[in-house]
Amino acid sequence: MKNKIVPQIKSGIYSKGSITLENIIKSIKSHHNIEDVGSILTFTGIVRKTSNNGKPVKGLKIDAYIEMANKSIEKICEEIKKKDGIIDVILVHFQGDFSLSENLVYVVVASSHREEGFTALRETVEKYKKEIAVWKKEDFIDGTSEWVH
Repeated sequence: MKNKIVPQIKSGIYSKGSITLENIIKSIKSHHNIEDVGSILTFTGIVRKTSNNGKPVKGLKIDAYIEMANKSIEKICEEIKKKDGIIDVILVHFQGDFSLSENLVYVVVASSHREEGFTALRETVEKYKKEIAVWKKEDFIDGTSEWVH
């Protein structure tokens, strides 16, 4: 039986819905060092019903300076992959128009052991929230909207 070729997914900015979490996990599982992996941890960021200030939200628009954002994402993933026990990291951030509860971002970490994986997952999420060139326009229920970084 021949091995099925799995497309490798690179970290970066993608159009809404163009990649699934399942496809990212399949990509991670095809990593050449998969036999060193003891855990695959995931984070999925979704649209919630309120802004950081508590204002009711009906949806979001995510926009990115793609070239700059992709460089930042690549840098973050490379930094995390240098940590002991981290085999691979894939960070996919979507752009487009989103309704409540739709997926905005996936972070997937493959690690030798779960503890270093949990640490790497949290660090990756915290870094992307601060460092990538992505903006969101929050559309509020009252008809107003606001762009935030």
